[in-house]
Amino acid sequence: MNIKNFIQETRYYLKLEGFARPFKKFLLYQSPLSRIVNSRLYGAIYLKRIKKEAERITPKILQIETTNACNAKCLMCPHKTMKRKISVMGLENFKKILDNVMKNYDIKRLTINGFGEPFTDKGVIEKIKYVNKKYPKLKVDIYSNAALLTKKRADELLKTNLGRVTFSINGIEEDYNKVMGLDYENTKRNVLYFLKNNKEKRKPALTNISMMILKENEEKAQNFVNFWRKYSDSVRAYFPSDWAGTLKEYVGEQNIPYGRRQWTCSALWTHIVIHSKGEFVVCCRDYESRVKFGNLIKGDDIKKLRESKAFKELQKQHLNFDFSSPVCKNCDHAYDSSIEWWLW
Repeated sequence: MNIKNFIQETRYYLKLEGFARPFKKFLLYQSPLSRIVNSRLYGAIYLKRIKKEAERITPKILQIETTNACNAKCLMCPHKTMKRKISVMGLENFKKILDNVMKNYDIKRLTINGFGEPFTDKGVIEKIKYVNKKYPKLKVDIYSNAALLTKKRADELLKTNLGRVTFSINGIEEDYNKVMGLDYENTKRNVLYFLKNNKEKRKPALTNISMMILKENEEKAQNFVNFWRKYSDSVRAYFPSDWAGTLKEYVGEQNIPYGRRQWTCSALWTHIVIHSKGEFVVCCRDYESRVKFGNLIKGDDIKKLRESKAFKELQKQHLNFDFSSPVCKNCDHAYDSSIEWWLW
């Protein structure tokens, strides 16, 4: 990463998360201190940190999947093999879920996304408007491939209050078409229109352009970064997830500066993930709703579900380094757990 890119990304993360979290992540991931991560001494200190934080921390991030439908056919995504039935969450059910969680926890950020493209849900903007009106301090994030983000929809979206918008654009030109099964020129036009008009807002949303690196697009990865960083607050290129061990073909080796070790996953304490039919699931990698604890549309209370015997047992397993749960045992994001507990 050259100095211009580094400065640009630093500004983005400072606006997104404040000073403390990015600074700690920099120290543990990119400074010489990264060499001690997962050493014996580090492990002893980190274990104490985990046990202490697990006693006090409460959920900070809520992810609501308003639909699991998607218009793309990405090579690195198991959506094409997903067995869950396609569904779209209605506005009233969305309100019911959000209000349920917000009355129980001090949620800081809402992600309107899941295992689908948000703009296949024709009511997604109405849902964002509801959040803005009832919970004006709640930061709202949305992730989209932007292929369906027409000028009309973009203008409607720009009238809402968003914290962050991430556009998944996995390549440029013919590489993009091959990877995502969508038309690059259409997507580029949609994204550029939104980015241009977003910057003219009094309170613009932070914007991020992301690319997953595959053999089909890696040769032009630098061209991708060079083009989009002129328009977006942040541009990221990284290897895709293997979705808890279900997709190995397109996954590269994530470059990390320390030895790999699976630690207790902080997401079980900090995140709440709700699928389109209301299921409270273990995490965002559980795209088939394999590990679920209840259903908020059916009237379950989120706090009672998180305090249930089943959920507490999973947390206990993680604290005891038992990762045998169907989603956890093959998690490819285990390396994140080596520093995550310092960041909350």
